[in-house]
Amino acid sequence: MTAFWLIGILAALGKPLALREEASDAALPVWLEISERTTCEAMQDDYCLGRYGFTIKHDGRFLAGPSPQGSKVEGQVKSSELKRLAELVIQVSARATNGERICDPGGVPGIKDQVEVALTAGQVVRAYDLGGSVGKICYVGSWDNARRLHQYLRSLMTQYYPIPFPNDRGKPGRASGRSIKPSS
Repeated sequence: MTAFWLIGILAALGKPLALREEASDAALPVWLEISERTTCEAMQDDYCLGRYGFTIKHDGRFLAGPSPQGSKVEGQVKSSELKRLAELVIQVSARATNGERICDPGGVPGIKDQVEVALTAGQVVRAYDLGGSVGKICYVGSWDNARRLHQYLRSLMTQYYPIPFPNDRGKPGRASGRSIKPSS
């Protein structure tokens, strides 16, 4: 009889602990950051959208750069933009953990455009990859989810990544008003 009583107490004590663990896990984001990096054929690097990298953290902070000269642009995306981005990242990352990568013909030689998502589990997943394999577009999960994520991230990069990139510290690019900080 004492054994049943002990098992009952341990089971009752274990449930609140399990609920607390689930609640704390739910508060964590699935992703830490998402980044896009591009190369553009026959174009100066400072005019290539995303050449020096564009990263958005799960809290909405973004970083464009740094360039080889150390220039970077930092800021914050709008909360509505971050919410939409998080929804798209979750759709892609739900399938990304199995690591299945699909490649279709259609890449353009000389152009590279890659989107990587750093997940809280420690994985970095290349969700979209144009030009990593010559003549192919590779992605994880469904094509529609990967395409939507890439298009949305690209629209944010178009809005927040300065063209030309401000390598002359005295001249801010299109993202004037954002902080331009040389690397330390």
